[in-house]
Amino acid sequence: MSKNQDVSREIKKRELRSRVVAEPPEPSEQELEAMQTEVRRYRLRRLCIGAAVLGCALLVFLLWNFFTSRIHYETAEVVWEKEAAGESTSQYVDFGSGVLQYGTDGISYLDSSGETVWNYGYSMRNPSVTVNGDYGAVADLRSQTAYIFSLEGVQGTVQTNLSILNFTVSAHGVLALVLDDTDANSIEFYDRTGIKLDISVRTALAGEGYPLDLSLSPTGTGLAVSIVYMDQGSLQSRVAFYNFDVGKNEADRVVGYFRYGESLFPEVRYLTDELVCAFGDSQAVLYSLADPAQPEQIAEIACTGEVRSVMTTEDAIGIVEAEGGSYRVHLYNTSGEEIMSAEIPFPYSYGEFSGDYLVFYNDTECLVLDWSGQEKFHGSLEGTTRKIYFLSRSRFLQFSNQGQKEIRLK
Repeated sequence: MSKNQDVSREIKKRELRSRVVAEPPEPSEQELEAMQTEVRRYRLRRLCIGAAVLGCALLVFLLWNFFTSRIHYETAEVVWEKEAAGESTSQYVDFGSGVLQYGTDGISYLDSSGETVWNYGYSMRNPSVTVNGDYGAVADLRSQTAYIFSLEGVQGTVQTNLSILNFTVSAHGVLALVLDDTDANSIEFYDRTGIKLDISVRTALAGEGYPLDLSLSPTGTGLAVSIVYMDQGSLQSRVAFYNFDVGKNEADRVVGYFRYGESLFPEVRYLTDELVCAFGDSQAVLYSLADPAQPEQIAEIACTGEVRSVMTTEDAIGIVEAEGGSYRVHLYNTSGEEIMSAEIPFPYSYGEFSGDYLVFYNDTECLVLDWSGQEKFHGSLEGTTRKIYFLSRSRFLQFSNQGQKEIRLK
């Protein structure tokens, strides 16, 4: 082997050795402890920074909420308006992220800009609408026609042989109709397409009684009915609960009922699948359906004045009482505890929850209250107001006989 080859081989060996990375020595216990301490400090710093950012954000939110909650708006400014094609007698109901407009000749779904999403024409003498979540129904009371609709439009048509007295709908589109059958009433059920279901409830004044009002649960498996009946010549009332799932083995699928003597309950509403409120002439009663097979009365709300109107959300109940020629709204939580009371200083025509507020209005006057009872706005609006729909804390849509407007409170 030549010297040049030996030299070349040595050079290559040195290059290979230079490329080999030597393994680091094992750290000592002191070094390991120092590294762990540094990691803990780093994590603690990150935690403190995160907590500080979250705390600042919460403080900003609380301060913003504190100051905005104390804003009182003095004027109402028109942002835009659309004139009606002619004089309108339409009625309006909140639905989805907009409003339903309906009358004797048809129904329309309007979005938050007042634009028509869909419309459907019909001919009714006495149209009435009920909604539940993303579904609703319009029926011709004392006649035989009803339509089931969703956010996308009309889904089904129901034609009956008997007059429709009352109706309710579930959040999945199940429709329940109270039909007048001469000496008795029957409650018939239909799916979202209008197909009749193999379920019915028959009542008679001398037996089960006549339904004053009814409400389907959002899922459509539960039904609450306010009933009046005769007992030894005296008119009595009760609130009955039906269940078409867990109540299959019960007689007439009744899972429970509560008697109230001569106190009538003209309105009953599911607030959620597990909570029902019945509104009477002198009280409101809350029921828990946490166990759907065993409804339980959980609270009573006494009404000292004449009940003028009621309003509900999933979280609250509003009752307006007439007291000595004036009106006062009482707000309760779902445990039946009063959380607010405020005067309504004028004869209102409509009262409802809208956005973050309670709103009371008639043709020309409007009162806006927050949930603490603080007045946010009280003033007049131009046009014959039929509906107010809040878009934000300071903006709302006004629907009137003259058309539509977006109003900004300032």
